[in-house]
Amino acid sequence: MKRLWKYVILIFVLAVFTAATLIAYDAILGYIEKKYSPNQQMEEYYTEGYTDLVINFEKTDYEYPVRIVNGEILVRYEVIKEYIDPFIYYDETRAKVIITTNDKVIYITENSLIAELNKKDLHLDTASVRYDGFLYVPISPFEYIWNINSKYIEQKDIVIIESYRNHDYTATVNISDAQIRKGPSIKEPIYVSNVPMNQILYVSKLIGEWAYVMTNEGIIGYIETKYLDTEVSAKEIIIKYEQKKLYLPDYVVLSWHYVHSSAVTAVPYYADVNVISPTFFTVIDEKGTVSSSASLKYVENAKKRGYTVWPLINNIFANRGQISAVLADSDARRHVIDQILAYAYIYKFDGINVDFENLYLSDKDNLTQFIRELVPLAHQMNLAVSIDVGIPGGSEGYSLCYDHKELGKAADYVMVMTYDQFWSSHESGGSQAQLSWVEANLRKTLELISKDKLVLGIPAYTRLWKTDYTGKVVLDKTLTADQVVKLIEEKQLTPVWEEERDGFISGQYYIEYKEGENLYRAWIEDDASARLKAALAAKYKLRGVCIWMMSQTNKTVWEAILEGFNTDTD
Repeated sequence: MKRLWKYVILIFVLAVFTAATLIAYDAILGYIEKKYSPNQQMEEYYTEGYTDLVINFEKTDYEYPVRIVNGEILVRYEVIKEYIDPFIYYDETRAKVIITTNDKVIYITENSLIAELNKKDLHLDTASVRYDGFLYVPISPFEYIWNINSKYIEQKDIVIIESYRNHDYTATVNISDAQIRKGPSIKEPIYVSNVPMNQILYVSKLIGEWAYVMTNEGIIGYIETKYLDTEVSAKEIIIKYEQKKLYLPDYVVLSWHYVHSSAVTAVPYYADVNVISPTFFTVIDEKGTVSSSASLKYVENAKKRGYTVWPLINNIFANRGQISAVLADSDARRHVIDQILAYAYIYKFDGINVDFENLYLSDKDNLTQFIRELVPLAHQMNLAVSIDVGIPGGSEGYSLCYDHKELGKAADYVMVMTYDQFWSSHESGGSQAQLSWVEANLRKTLELISKDKLVLGIPAYTRLWKTDYTGKVVLDKTLTADQVVKLIEEKQLTPVWEEERDGFISGQYYIEYKEGENLYRAWIEDDASARLKAALAAKYKLRGVCIWMMSQTNKTVWEAILEGFNTDTD
């Protein structure tokens, strides 16, 4: 009996083991099938209810990204800004879309069949319109500007937009059961099963054993490279649009010249200065009205001296709200530009220098837009465009309000104002521009603006600071180079070369003297300091130097600046 029980137990154990083995085997088979078997699930690619949009191998996730009106493709403004032209601009107050390139400015008014391209009428077949609160812009008139082509596939209700490229890569399907999947894995759902043999697919990139492709019907997905011809062929595409090139000076040695009235016609002469920037223009109200102190006689005299003339336009620094209103209004910006171009035509200028300062942080993008709108029209008249900016990382009104990187792309030259280290109202006073402070901020600027466009600002003025018996520090006066020489002679002072102060390499002479209970101090901008600063422009291979300003300097300082700028750094 005991032997029988042993057999029963053994049979039971074997049965349990066999059942467990079968269960484990099924589980393993299920795991293997789950892990390695292709996903056969189909997923619908096209959207029901509105027209799909594919841009450069990417299906947009906007609802109603495009509209088809009278056979014309209209693209939602937000889509254009994200995918096609990040610099397209919309003025809500004026209901205008503004498109800018290096040589074109286009104004498109909502619901109007007449746009404007570089001040000439551009007739449209379809106007920009709103649907459900969103603005849609016709793109066919502007394809050559954006360097794109577009097509609408009515059967699939999809629009395809592509940028022109040097090569448009294609491959051919070589097997009948090829599949296009949502992602680069056999576990991803299928968009297209049984892609026809010899179907041509457009190839964007290869990811291991997968290719990221698009069909003629705008379906974007992944296909295993084993289903494709091993050689990817290339078809050359002709690029339609080429940017206009403008002649600009190889180097810039510029000085600003204070001109307060059109009665001023005398122009100082300094050898080797090739650009003079008289302070002719100021924006004086919220409408963008520009006041002028220009005169034909001044320009004639400047050109007789051999100068190229780029007059300065500035704002009333004390009235921040005024220039802010101008920059925010496309009509006011346009009014400023129109006046400047009219003056340029009358007086035969060679360029324009924009100096808008003491701005709000909110003016940053609008200032960049102003330059983008000015440059194409100025280039059309063969005018160079330069803009003055503060150093990166400073105050809101004189530094953070500038988009250094984008301004560096839009303008022909950027003058970085590497001075006013200690502003005129500073509570302790100090140098206008210590040498290592200038260099440190120049290096920061070069991270944002190409050296080929950057012009280094050098101060020609010296600030004299007064400290009274209570310890209060105020600016006593601003001195020219000649006035500093005269002060040293009158007070019988001995300037001391200052190597370092407060952690900065100074690179300047320092003077101080007492009158009664008042202490006077100054860090001198002279030939010695100017030579060292100008040498930084040579060291970093900048496009030039600019000096604020001509009336504050003298021949000795100018010769030192030129000597420093022409230093051989190789």
